[in-house]
Amino acid sequence: MMRFRNVAEKNGRQKPIEKNLFGFARQNIMLLVLLVVALTLVLVLVPQFFSSLNIANVARQSSVTGIIAVGMTFVILTGGIDLSVGGTLAVAGILFSIMARSGCNIVLCLACSLLAGVIVGMVNAIGVEFFGIQPFIMTLATASIINGAAFLICNGIPVEFNQVQTPLVDFLGNGNVGLVPGPFILFLAMTVASAVILRYTPFGRYVYSVGSSFEGARLAGIRTTRVVLSTYVICGVCAALGGVITACRLYVGHPVAGGSAALDAIASIVIGGTRLSGGRGTVVGTALGVLLMTVTANILNLLGISSYVQQVVKGFIIIVAILLSNKSIKSYVQRAWRGM
Repeated sequence: MMRFRNVAEKNGRQKPIEKNLFGFARQNIMLLVLLVVALTLVLVLVPQFFSSLNIANVARQSSVTGIIAVGMTFVILTGGIDLSVGGTLAVAGILFSIMARSGCNIVLCLACSLLAGVIVGMVNAIGVEFFGIQPFIMTLATASIINGAAFLICNGIPVEFNQVQTPLVDFLGNGNVGLVPGPFILFLAMTVASAVILRYTPFGRYVYSVGSSFEGARLAGIRTTRVVLSTYVICGVCAALGGVITACRLYVGHPVAGGSAALDAIASIVIGGTRLSGGRGTVVGTALGVLLMTVTANILNLLGISSYVQQVVKGFIIIVAILLSNKSIKSYVQRAWRGM
């Protein structure tokens, strides 16, 4: 009897794991298919893609966008959006560069840069929650302010800190742990931590609840303002960390470093299956979206495709990925046709 009970308990413990794995595969099946198709085409057309040097390059290139996208996933899950991540990236990178060049402790430089991200996130959340400004408008205005501030801080001149050589700068920039780039390790760690937080903690459930029904979450006793504030702060910190990584990679803080950061992050999030209206999506899906976009860009580079054509291809990939993952596309077409 004891033996059968132990087996039952063991099976009971395995079922949630199996359910989670099958649920993830079912939810991201088209994204996984696109990744497999892309890698298969690469194997035939660009076999040099699988060289260890190029794989490390792809991992490093995906890190900054991935870290920003992970942070913005929290915001979008609540039904918001953050267009200021590019400016935050630039300001954080410039601030880090100025302090590092001045001889400040590198840990203090990192802390101050991340604090800048916290401040930007809080400003965005206060505008959205306390003053009722739409997230798109609030973060668009914040983006304009921060982008201008980035140029003012450095007078439009990139700030170099070539003489600063520390293990932290090396790890965040061009360092590796074994064969794995340091920034990619950060990206993976943040993805896993965020996935655990969103799925297994009360805060994660609150994030989904606020995105599904803001008023319902408020009436249920959830501190909605605190949840929204936390998500914007998380997003700001991730964008600031992306700025520090970008600065450490090139040993320079540049005012235009985050030009396409917001677009790339949002595209990866949408491709990963997160609904822009909030309440549905996963960080793991976002990470897969980032990898798909990065792998595609790398393939096109190896094939010698023009950067202008790459922009066109990127747009088509976004549309195709959304259409393939949308199970209600048939109903949308029928409804639109009836409305003609």
